[in-house]
Amino acid sequence: MEARPSFEVPRLIDWATAYLRENRIIKPRLNAEQLLAHCTGRTRTDLYAYPEKPIPEEEKEAFALAVQRRALREPLQYIVGGKGFRYLELAVDRRVLIPRPETEMLVERAIELIRAARGHPVVVDVGTGSGCIALSLSRECPAAVVHATDICRRALEAARENARCLGLDGTVAFHTGDLLQALPGDLKAKCDYIISNPPYVRERDFMRLPPEVREHEPYRSLVAGPAGTEAHLRLMRQAPHWLAPRGWLLMEGGEDQMEFLSRRAKELGYGDVDILPDLNRRPRVIEMRAI
Repeated sequence: MEARPSFEVPRLIDWATAYLRENRIIKPRLNAEQLLAHCTGRTRTDLYAYPEKPIPEEEKEAFALAVQRRALREPLQYIVGGKGFRYLELAVDRRVLIPRPETEMLVERAIELIRAARGHPVVVDVGTGSGCIALSLSRECPAAVVHATDICRRALEAARENARCLGLDGTVAFHTGDLLQALPGDLKAKCDYIISNPPYVRERDFMRLPPEVREHEPYRSLVAGPAGTEAHLRLMRQAPHWLAPRGWLLMEGGEDQMEFLSRRAKELGYGDVDILPDLNRRPRVIEMRAI
């Protein structure tokens, strides 16, 4: 019987899978497939459909380097330079937090509210990072007037680059500064929706984060302070000056922070305060309405 040929694709994937497993990488085979697809410019489907297709030496060298980086716990998304978010493919690097599925749920709820509005509602994404929230809202709610703020100029550069690459350049107004203070003064009392995924990790919990997060993602996008709710509370105090009557504030947060934030929202005079679960049924999003 003729021996089965030793194609390069399965051999490389098997090698990388074993190496990543030895280094305790979760889902090592999926990581190996995605890295090889990235380094060869092929899809995962194409890799398996044409395993006999030769791989140039420079691509194999790039793959070996990428696997080594992943074994050292650099996030896969930073190595391949991208992350899918709803209907967008965003470029991500160490300037910005990697978008999470939990934030997609925040955006989905915001879209529900925005689509129910009339005219051209004013929407603000606070702490935009990669632009995942603002650009999703701009793409899916074209009638909305979208603004985005971030205190980090390098993060805003990344968001603007994503806007250009996605054909959304000019659809979002980007502003540099701290929370809502970055906005132009003529937006006071005119914002219909303020949406934010602020930092919400406690300082004492930072060292417990996985190495992918702790050693690579931007600290200021993760850690809020000793309590983890500092950014939420500042935003809740600022928002009444910027929200239009009956305007909405929506924020992502930690599951053990939601009840505290709900109490504070009521103390600050917000109405229609509600907590929404994520896909794992954990409290994840708080929404409140200006009186």
